[in-house]
Parts: sequence; C-alpha cells; structure tokens
Amino acid sequence: MNKEEFDINQELEQMRQDYAALKERFDKQQIINEKLMEKAFKSDVRWLSTDKQSGLIAGALGIPLVIVISIIRHIDWWFPAAVSFFIVIAIWAMLRMYKNLSKETLYEEDILSATKKVKRFKQQYHRYFFVFMTAAVILAGTFAPTVYHSWSTPEQGMKMVLLLVLTVVALCIIGFLYYKRLMKACDSILDRLKMKEEE
Repeated sequence: MNKEEFDINQELEQMRQDYAALKERFDKQQIINEKLMEKAFKSDVRWLSTDKQSGLIAGALGIPLVIVISIIRHIDWWFPAAVSFFIVIAIWAMLRMYKNLSKETLYEEDILSATKKVKRFKQQYHRYFFVFMTAAVILAGTFAPTVYHSWSTPEQGMKMVLLLVLTVVALCIIGFLYYKRLMKACDSILDRLKMKEEE
C-alpha cells in the first residue's frame, strides 16, 4: 500500500468515525426531544383533568355558599334556588363534554378516534364557555337589585352591587385566560396526535 492509498484510507476511517459520532449525537437528541414532547403531552392532558376537577369542586362549594349567604342576609328563596340551578346545569354540561374524553381515551385509543374526540370536545367547549359566561353576566344583572335591597342602607347596597360587578368582571377575565390556555392544550394534544400518526 503506497502513501496515497494509506492517506485515503485514513481519511475514510476518520469520516466513518465522524459520521458514527454525529449519528450518536443525533439519536441522543432525538430521544431527548421525544421525552420532552411526551412530557409536554402529559402536561396538556393534565390541564383537561384539572379543568374537570376544579369545575366539580367549584360547583360543590358554590351551592352551599350561596345558600348560607342567602340565609344570613335574609334573601328570598328564589335567589339561591336560581343560582343553584344554574350551577347544576353548568356542572351537568361540563360532565357531558368530558364523558368521552379522558386520559384513557388519549393514551389507549387509536389516534384517529382520539383526534376526533379532542376536536369534538373543543367545539363543545367553545359553545359551553360563551354560553356560560353570557348566562353568568345576565344572572348577575338580574340579581343586582336583590343584592342591593338585602342591605340596610343604600350606601351598603351600592357597595355590594359594585363588589358583585367587580367580581363578575374579574371572573370573566380569569375565565377567558383559563379558556385560552385550555384551548392551547387541546391544540398541542392534536399536534402531538398528528405527529404520532405520521411516525
């Protein structure tokens, strides 16, 4: 073997080693990316579970709270009855939305079925959120006079109505931000399912 052939062989060997090292780094990076994506996917799924649980807890606490306040302030029975009915309907609608969407759906079902269920959930949640917010604002406006008259002086009544308005506005803002985050989680889940389907 002459020197020129020896140099060529060395260069080829070096290229093979460089390629092997590059491939190893690429494989490791791919594994890391997969783990990060899987972690993000689980985080987005947790958002859905948290939304369902927080809705149930809020409803379970909201009804007795309204009843207690009504008793303390001697408010007519129709006020806690109407608010409780509104909360029960909201919880029923939420449970109906989540009926076909669970961790098991997203982890165990085939990708096509899971994708369809997430898309359907998104559409239902759009309607649910805007109907719920509109109904809450109408309900608050309807009960503002009742809140006003439940206090002994007009000044106290106005303060409580103002508090009611500020509370509803704050809840609408928080609810909208929460809604946007939940929709983002749904979009991320759909993107991840699409990637799995293409693999």
